[in-house]
Amino acid sequence: MLRFLENIFRAGQVWHAETLATLQLNTVEFLQEETRDLPATAETELFYAQIKQLNDNALALAEKLNQLTDRTTQGKLT
Repeated sequence: MLRFLENIFRAGQVWHAETLATLQLNTVEFLQEETRDLPATAETELFYAQIKQLNDNALALAEKLNQLTDRTTQGKLT
């Protein structure tokens, strides 16, 4: 009898997990495709890639400015 109850409990857990996953997917699809309240995954990925590129460019520019500042400072000292 205990084994039977364990199996029912496990089946309930599996059903719950599958139902929750389906609900999440359906909600995302509804918000992206039907209402357009959320951007599509591809748009989001492109946006984050552009942010990363902008950050990389800003870091490179900061490094170049530091090098120019160092050269200018060294030139004035000598």
